[in-house]
Amino acid sequence: MAVQTETGVGRYLYAIMADAGLPERIAAEGIDGGAVYPISDGHLTAVVSDVPNRPIRPERRHMAAHHHVQRALMPFGGMLPMAFGVIGDGDEGIRRMLAVNRSALTSQLRRVAGKVEMSLRVTWKVPNIFEYFVRTHPELRRYRDRLFGGGGEPSEEAKIELGRLFDRTRSADRAALTDLVTGVLEPVCFEIEVNPPRSEDDVMRLACLVGGEDQQRFEERVFEAAKHFDDNYSFDYGGPWPPYSFVDLSLEL
Repeated sequence: MAVQTETGVGRYLYAIMADAGLPERIAAEGIDGGAVYPISDGHLTAVVSDVPNRPIRPERRHMAAHHHVQRALMPFGGMLPMAFGVIGDGDEGIRRMLAVNRSALTSQLRRVAGKVEMSLRVTWKVPNIFEYFVRTHPELRRYRDRLFGGGGEPSEEAKIELGRLFDRTRSADRAALTDLVTGVLEPVCFEIEVNPPRSEDDVMRLACLVGGEDQQRFEERVFEAAKHFDDNYSFDYGGPWPPYSFVDLSLEL
């Protein structure tokens, strides 16, 4: 979302925070090396830098600066990280935006206050995911053997059905294993967001909202969950991050 200014300079938004404790300049370089500073309406604060009045291309250097500033803000308390590319209309425009959206923004700040996002990705670490499932799921193995055991070439329809059975089996395993892991993590998480798999070997991708003091307990729970899995699985966790997955900013402007 880009809210274009009428003049030549806009205010690039990195985050919205409570109106307390921020210095006049943030010790981080913004887009194109710009100085990062807060704009307050007396209740909430937007953290911004000056940018030209044009869309910001999602180049690697711009994305890196965007996330660098957000990470630099984490020690100052609860924050609502903005999506990449939001540009506001000068200082007064930013203050109007904060005032108009005060109720919704305050509510979301309460939701994430004192919390961070931790991520967990679990994957199958096997040479061939289909062959692994054939080996570990008798129903899939029997169907595959019936198709290819007669000596003739299976029909395209039969191959498609085999593929569908594989997909259903993998989806069922994903759901069951995700339930297992989230059950172990829930005692140390305020919320858990289950994200869609991005690759065929993804078992689950979780975003977890965790208290800022509970990161070690979260890591311990990850290791506890991993005990239920064999060497065909890999656990990778990361964070702390700003609570990207737990903020939904639809601003009235």
